[in-house]
Amino acid sequence: MITAHWRGAWRGAALPLALIMEPALPPLTATNMAWLIWLGLIGAAATYALWFRGIARIEAGAVSILGMMSPVTAVLLGWPVLGQSLTVVQGLGAAIILGSVWAGQRANRPSVGVATMSPLKSCA
Repeated sequence: MITAHWRGAWRGAALPLALIMEPALPPLTATNMAWLIWLGLIGAAATYALWFRGIARIEAGAVSILGMMSPVTAVLLGWPVLGQSLTVVQGLGAAIILGSVWAGQRANRPSVGVATMSPLKSCA
């Protein structure tokens, strides 16, 4: 509870600082509104709906490993879409993450040929 209290206190202190130190927001135009709606509906609502639909269908161990894919996906999309560059170290990091996700997904997969345990039947 102490952590939640201090986190809330920090948010309360950060807002006045942001209002004082940050530049003024741009005027609200139709284009800005369209992009805000896009971010709200597609960038948040649709992605959360897909995420929760997906995690309801796979095991918890597999879901926890997939969280590592978020930064890799952002980098891989930023490369062709925004023309961002990828250094050798970043590429190596992405390869390590992809290998870790692959190994984690493989480890969470049930073994083929292993009989599932069922409750004992009564002999009566």
